[in-house]
Amino acid sequence: MSNPKHINLLEDTAVPYLSDKTSRKFLGMARTGVTISELNQLMESAPLTLSDWAHILCISERSLQRYQKSGHRFPVPESEKLLRIGQLFNKGRSVFGSDAKFFGWLRDRSAALGGESPLSLLDSIFGLDMVLDELIRIEHGVFV
Repeated sequence: MSNPKHINLLEDTAVPYLSDKTSRKFLGMARTGVTISELNQLMESAPLTLSDWAHILCISERSLQRYQKSGHRFPVPESEKLLRIGQLFNKGRSVFGSDAKFFGWLRDRSAALGGESPLSLLDSIFGLDMVLDELIRIEHGVFV
């Protein structure tokens, strides 16, 4: 693969739905690997702690810090998760209309999510899908 262009996870994941073209783009981005600078952009856009990010990526805080110093790209599974997190952040900001409301909701326990906070579910792709589904229900006024 040629030298990939620098991506902005929040801009590049701001799509209303995944078409074939968009899915191929995300596949290429995941295979190329998300860089630390791209993760840092995502981290700076969200009021989450290093501990939150370590939980989301299923690595220790110390490993995340070492990763940040190394400058390596993330492997495919972590890159896919970070791309989905970008989608989730964009959807949440759109649904709630503000960072404060969205990130507050992300930390609050949700009856619709089995009494867990949406943030606690982001360590798994299945949990991410549950949170995205809940955002879509909220967007459409369907409360469980």
